[in-house]
Amino acid sequence: MKNRPIQFIANAISTNELLAKSVRENASKEVTIPNVFALYTDFQTAGKGMGTNTWFSDKDKNLLVSFYFKTTLPAAQQFLFNAYFAVTTRNMLARYIPNVQIKWPNDIYVNGKKIAGILIEHGVKGGYLYQTIAGIGININQDVFPENIPHPTSVFIETGRQLSVESFLKEYQDLLIDQFEGLSLSNSEILYNQYLEHLYLRNVLSCFQIHGQTVQATIQGIDSYGQLCLIDEQQKEYVCGFKEIVFLR
Repeated sequence: MKNRPIQFIANAISTNELLAKSVRENASKEVTIPNVFALYTDFQTAGKGMGTNTWFSDKDKNLLVSFYFKTTLPAAQQFLFNAYFAVTTRNMLARYIPNVQIKWPNDIYVNGKKIAGILIEHGVKGGYLYQTIAGIGININQDVFPENIPHPTSVFIETGRQLSVESFLKEYQDLLIDQFEGLSLSNSEILYNQYLEHLYLRNVLSCFQIHGQTVQATIQGIDSYGQLCLIDEQQKEYVCGFKEIVFLR
């Protein structure tokens, strides 16, 4: 049995914001926070996604959690952490559901539908990461979604099975701890290959909006900075960062 540092807070505004505040307060008091510490809630009033996105979840039905990590990667290689977190999350869900994929950069999809969203926030000092807060919403038992949410799904919708959110969290945290021990630059090729193996729409001709223009292109992979690499039907290559590409398919 692993040592699982987990804290529950009911009706949180945002687990990422609360965890970041807790980290700052503990640092000012010189109190050490355990690595892979989890802060989770049963309902968020202002759950955040990437950019200006928000996250919808009915009370008590889904996993809404943020994890604190002590990270030491070079800031220029921070996408390696993103790859680790996305791959581990994908592998966790694959224990319950087939056809789980990673939609670049951090969403988790099942059969073309979104089941989880990830928000990663790094602390950088002297060119290196010194801490990371990774927040995630995973749709576990949600059975109905608002009509304005495009293509959502959940473990329950895919399997008809209700899960204990708390038990799922403990299993998930154990897996994160196991895989975090191997997170290093020396293992980057293995990790990136795992990320690419499960990358949504890789090697599939698809429709994107790139720098404001609609393009038919194929995802080839990612570069060392985590940017998405594509090639269109005329063999023109594209390298896109976040907010430079929109998936239209």
